[in-house]
Amino acid sequence: MCLITNKKQRKPQKESTHSIYKTEFLKGKHSIDKKQHLKDLETFFSYYNEERYPFEFYGLTPKEVLNGEKPDKSKFKKQIKQAQKKRLEENRKFNDCPLMCI
Repeated sequence: MCLITNKKQRKPQKESTHSIYKTEFLKGKHSIDKKQHLKDLETFFSYYNEERYPFEFYGLTPKEVLNGEKPDKSKFKKQIKQAQKKRLEENRKFNDCPLMCI
């Protein structure tokens, strides 16, 4: 099994993937022995390629991109606009609050 990686990153891919493995996947835990470590790596490959949604792929997994789906920057345009509008409304309500913080 191999990792699907993004070639445009500035850092060496090996370092970036290792960082993701440590921070997102292991979350500070350690493998007990070599057998457990290999099992963890196999699970990580699946996570990295099938469950993780890198920013560069705009809502697609690496496996989906490898299978021919095209990342679309405008895919979430409507949801982003709605979230911005909602956030502005919430900020206005907060600013109209009669309580004052000192």
